Amino acid sequence: MLMKNGVKMVKFIHTADLHLASPFQGLTEMPSQLWRQVYDSTFAALRRIVDAAITERVDFVVIAGDIYDGERKSIAAVDFFNKQLTRLAQQHIPVFLCYGNHDFQQVTAANQSLPANTRVLGNQVTTATLTLATGERVAITGFSYGQRWISTDVARKYPVKGAVDWQIGLLHGAPYQAGADNHYAPFTVDELESKHYDYWALGHIHKHQELATTPPIVYSGNPQGRHKNEAGSHGYYLVHSQGSRLIPEFKPVAGIGWRTVSVDLDACQTEAAVDRAITSAATINAAGHLQLCAVQVTASRQQWRLLVENGSLLTHLQSRLRMEETIEWWPYQLTLATRQGEPHLPSLDQRYWAQAKQAVFTAENLAAVIKPLVKHQPLYDQFADHQNLAEFEQWAAALISEREKQDEN
Repeated sequence: MLMKNGVKMVKFIHTADLHLASPFQGLTEMPSQLWRQVYDSTFAALRRIVDAAITERVDFVVIAGDIYDGERKSIAAVDFFNKQLTRLAQQHIPVFLCYGNHDFQQVTAANQSLPANTRVLGNQVTTATLTLATGERVAITGFSYGQRWISTDVARKYPVKGAVDWQIGLLHGAPYQAGADNHYAPFTVDELESKHYDYWALGHIHKHQELATTPPIVYSGNPQGRHKNEAGSHGYYLVHSQGSRLIPEFKPVAGIGWRTVSVDLDACQTEAAVDRAITSAATINAAGHLQLCAVQVTASRQQWRLLVENGSLLTHLQSRLRMEETIEWWPYQLTLATRQGEPHLPSLDQRYWAQAKQAVFTAENLAAVIKPLVKHQPLYDQFADHQNLAEFEQWAAALISEREKQDEN
C-alpha cells in the first residue's frame, strides 16, 4: 500500500494460467539448446512476474487457476513455484490463489505445502481478507476446482461486496454460451457485475482481454503462449487504484512468440532469395524474442512449390539456423497457402462450397469431433480453440483443390 497526498492506494498483480512445465506441442527437429529455452519459457515468465511484483512493491498477488499443466504436477514445477512464492514471502507480499480445471484438486491443509504468505482458496466459495499497512481492508473471494469439469454456475454463490474497502473476485471459468457444453464454471457478465465487486480476476481463457470496465472484469491470459493458437502478446495485469476505481494495465512478459508468417515467393529467382524473403518476414518486429513460426508461402513457380511440398525447404532452413550462434526464429511448419482461400471450382460448385463450409465448420461440430480427446486435456484444449475453424477450412479447400488437379490429370 502506498500513500500519495494522503490518499490511500492499493496495487496488486493479477495473473493466471501459468501452466508450468507445459509440454509444447508441434515442435520437431529443434536443437536441444533451443528446446530447453522453449521448455523453460513458462518458468521464465513467472520469474518475470515475481520480479515485477517485488520491483513495483505490490500489496499482493492473485493467481486465477491453472498454475500447473495437469493434476499430476512435476517435481520441478512444484519446486520452482514454491521458490517464487518464497521470494514474495521474503518481501512480505501475500499471494492468493485458486486451482483450475488443469490442476484441480481437493484442497486440504495436509496437501498444501506452500509458504506462509500463500492462501489457497478452497473447493467451496471462500473469502479471504487482508488488512494493508494503511488500514484498508481487502477481500478476495473465489474457489478451487475439485474436479476437471464444473458445469454449475458457481458465480451465483459468490457473496455481494462486504464491509471492506476493496473486494476482488477470483474466478477460473468461461462465459456461458448457449448450446455449448459450458464445462468451466459458466457465468455471465451481468451476474458478476451484480456482486458490486471492485475487480474480477479471471482465469481459463488464454488471451488477455477485458470483458467489462465498470468494474474491470479481466482475463489476464497466460503469461507464455504454448502453441500456434496462442500467438500475440502474453503477460499479466498490474492493477492500481485511482480514486474509488481499480485500473488494470497489461504488462507483457512472454519470452517466446508464436507467429504465422505469410511470404510471397513469386519475385524470388534463386534459392538464396527464397531464404532471405522468408527470414525477413519471420524476424520483422521480433523485439528480441525467439519467434516460433508457421510459414505459409504462395508461389507460382513449380520449383518453389516442389521445395515446399517435399519438405526440403523446411529442412534447409532448419539446418542453416542450427549453425547460427544466436537463433532468433525457428520454422516448425512450412506449407503452401492458397491465394484466395477457396478451392478452384466452377461457379455452381463454389455456391455449394460456401453453403457446405457454413454448415460444417461450426463450434458445435468441432466440439463433437474432438470429444474423444477429452481425456487428453492438452490436446483437447488445443483443438477446442475456435481459431482452428479457419485453419480447417483452409485445409479442406487445399485438399479439394489438389483433388481437382488430380482429376484433371
